[in-house]
Amino acid sequence: MNSALIIIDKAPYGHENALSGIYIAIASRDKGIQADILLMGEGVYAALKDQSSEKTIGYPSVGELSYSIFPEGNLFIHLASLTQRGIEYGDLVEIAELIDDKTLYNLSKSKNHIIKI
Repeated sequence: MNSALIIIDKAPYGHENALSGIYIAIASRDKGIQADILLMGEGVYAALKDQSSEKTIGYPSVGELSYSIFPEGNLFIHLASLTQRGIEYGDLVEIAELIDDKTLYNLSKSKNHIIKI
C-alpha cells in the first residue's frame, strides 16, 4: 500500500498550510493511501484543543478537523517542537501522538512519500 507523511510546520490560521495538509491527508485516504500527519515547528499549535477559530475568524478548528483522519491515520507531534514552545501534552487533542527524533527518522523512512506543506 502507498503511504504518505504530511508534514505541517506553519502555525494554523496565519497560513492555510495546516488546513491544506489535513485536507490532503483526507483526500489521500479516500484514494487508498495510508496518510499520516506530522506537526512540527510552529505547526504544533494546530493540535491545541479547545480552539475557537470558527467563532473568531470563521475557519474550521484545525484541532477538531484532525479527527477526520482518525482512527485510520495518525496525528504525530514532534516532541522537541512541543517542548521548545512550552506546550504540555495535556493541552493537545486526544488523538495526538508524541514522537521523538529517532521515531521521526524511522517513520519518515517507512513512508513512500513525504509531503511538506
